[in-house]
Amino acid sequence: MVFVGGGALLSHAVGHALALGLPVAVVCCPVGDPALPRLARLGVTVLSSDDPNADLPPQLAAPGGKVVFSINNRFLLSDALLASGPRFYNIHNGLVQRYRGLAEVCVVAAICRGEAEYGATLHRLLPGQKVDTGPVVGQQAFAVAAEDDFPIVFGRGLDACKHLYEQHVAAIAAGDDVATPVDHAGKAFGYKDVARLCAEASPERRRRASRLGPYQAFFPTLAAQLADVDRHAAA
Repeated sequence: MVFVGGGALLSHAVGHALALGLPVAVVCCPVGDPALPRLARLGVTVLSSDDPNADLPPQLAAPGGKVVFSINNRFLLSDALLASGPRFYNIHNGLVQRYRGLAEVCVVAAICRGEAEYGATLHRLLPGQKVDTGPVVGQQAFAVAAEDDFPIVFGRGLDACKHLYEQHVAAIAAGDDVATPVDHAGKAFGYKDVARLCAEASPERRRRASRLGPYQAFFPTLAAQLADVDRHAAA
């Protein structure tokens, strides 16, 4: 198995694979990623790269490179890479029928819109498809209460991501998974949507979406945009 991505969600996935006795051929992480110290302790081969589309192909030809997991991966994988032979899977913090794109912006959107449900999706990555639109292997949903803010919804989404991975990784490694096409949200959310989402929300929903709490340091661009929205709202 090969992993590409970063952060605690990635290192958790690698550690779980090893605990199950699944072979981990290589883990591709951005240079300086916070997951690197734990990956070193796990004893796996690490490829530090800010261009997985260029640096991963030689690794995929090695034994154990038939399945690739994209977990907390900020890079768009090219069609050429996705068509190179291995089966690619992605875990997304969001239910793709309504929320595709950057996970942190999807959570802001869900809170601003007053969603009563959120969740996570495990899906295939295939060439020629838009972001987060591959056939779905599994999903896990959870209720969102009226008072829930960004850290609660985002954190529960991460827990759902972990559970989905743990539930399906063995079957995926064995080639026994089943992926089913689903209807997807027509639009993928990005930072360009933050101001509009906040403008369309009630003041209370906007406040809950803007309270990043412990995640503020992880999403500096989002934090800056939300601070700008708050300044304009107070003016």
